[in-house]
Amino acid sequence: MSVVKLLIEAFRDFLWPISPNWLFQRDHSEPAFAFIVHPRNIADVYHKYTFIRVINPRLLEWFLLHFWPVILSEVEGLRSVQTGKPIKGWILSIPLTAEQMISERKVAVKMIRRAIELAYCRGANVIGLGALNASVTYRGRDIEDIASRLDIGITSGVGYTAFNVADLILILINRFKLDTRVTVGVVGAAGGIASAVIRFLLTKEIKNFILIDLDRKHVRVHELVKEFRIANPEGSFEVTSKLSELKKCIFIITATNAPEALIRSEHLSQGTIILDDAQPSDVDTKVILEREDVLVVSAGIIEASGINLNFNLGLKHKTDVFSCLAEVMVLAGNHRIKERNFDYASVDEIQEIGRLGKALGFGRAEFQNFNKVYTGPDLDIFYDKYIKKT
Repeated sequence: MSVVKLLIEAFRDFLWPISPNWLFQRDHSEPAFAFIVHPRNIADVYHKYTFIRVINPRLLEWFLLHFWPVILSEVEGLRSVQTGKPIKGWILSIPLTAEQMISERKVAVKMIRRAIELAYCRGANVIGLGALNASVTYRGRDIEDIASRLDIGITSGVGYTAFNVADLILILINRFKLDTRVTVGVVGAAGGIASAVIRFLLTKEIKNFILIDLDRKHVRVHELVKEFRIANPEGSFEVTSKLSELKKCIFIITATNAPEALIRSEHLSQGTIILDDAQPSDVDTKVILEREDVLVVSAGIIEASGINLNFNLGLKHKTDVFSCLAEVMVLAGNHRIKERNFDYASVDEIQEIGRLGKALGFGRAEFQNFNKVYTGPDLDIFYDKYIKKT
């Protein structure tokens, strides 16, 4: 895309939310969706806008704090389950990196609110929050008022993400012939996604968990444990802040909002399987590149057959999408445009979003991380070398 076109489109996206309603009025009677992301780091910004590589990273960070949300692409291929008509969709980005999202939370919230206004001006009436956009708004609570004012739906993708993460664990337990009494470590246990996964797994007779989060979040974790024990009195829940406890786990679920990797090689035993649902990743890249005895799978990825994002999410296949994006498409495709799902998903809701996704032709993506795709033979080799013998 030419520099001139990028600048024109950016200027257009600046004007849209502040223009009179009559100037860019859109019909909101038909379902249309938007998905809001942000760059993980400065490298992502340089990758998208190559012409700004001459700008010093520190100067660019300052510039990003004073820029505005933009439309990255128009999503094609989604159709209404009811009518078969095409449904419009867009991917938007606020300019802040993951680190800036955490350190400049008030600025981030203002950016997200402006991105919602921009999406609404384009015609979107159901919006998905990707990456850290959900957590910095306290899972949507800081933007609930704008959703009510515009009368639109907003989702953080908790339900479909939980369905996908739990599904991966159940598939691997079955493939590797593991006992359901395996110990599952959960990093970021106080969060909505982590708690939803646990809630769902407890119905599948998986009941041994080590719940890891910051000390200041342990009150919330213990509240969740009370809920979990009502759902399954036989459940075992160890609460800690020590990542070293992960050495006891065969499965590890990661779902934090940390801007940097937390899980390092010294935290892991041979034969560990990590389901990494964090963006940016919670797992040190050295684990993926150097520990062949540890299986790291990017969780929360759905194969959305027939969908063209017109944008590279950095996944292995063009039809692979993050489950939080898949959820907003599922809601739009089923005309459920008024729903607001922030940080909680019940077992019934998790099962329902999985069913609705399947009806749209969505399914589990191949096992993958940024480095490779794991084929069936790859998984068999991992089992024979590192699990079968332990």
